[in-house]
Amino acid sequence: MMRFTVPGPPVGKARARVVLNRGKVRAFTPEKSASFANLMRLSFVGKYPNFVPVDEGPISVSITAYFQPPKCFRPKGKDVDPERVPHTKKPDADNIAKQIDSLNGVAWRDDSLVSDIKVSKRYSLTPRTEIEISYGGKNEKHKLPMRHMRNGKF
Repeated sequence: MMRFTVPGPPVGKARARVVLNRGKVRAFTPEKSASFANLMRLSFVGKYPNFVPVDEGPISVSITAYFQPPKCFRPKGKDVDPERVPHTKKPDADNIAKQIDSLNGVAWRDDSLVSDIKVSKRYSLTPRTEIEISYGGKNEKHKLPMRHMRNGKF
């Protein structure tokens, strides 16, 4: 199992934008979404610099996105931990899950190897995205083959 954290507020994957410029059609990913995808890649590579991408599945991914609570945040009950309160605003959980595309070629060959995804959205005073990757399926205790390590370490 591999775990890493992407610092800063979570960002859902935005749709590609299409514009017409001087008679030519141009498609691009919005800057905020592209920046978060790059940060996710860098966070994984920073934690596992010698990791070789996996080329066989199944792979399970668990994503917990922690958002800054609003200023008027008043959970019911005394001393309630904000990280236990679900976040029910945008971005949608499915758009957060789509950000795993950025790990193609870094954590795995292609995200088609991912068979299980769980996304949770919570509040926290420290906005971040925590990602946990399990190789070998949801409930299997599967060790990575040695070929996914360089020089005997991740």
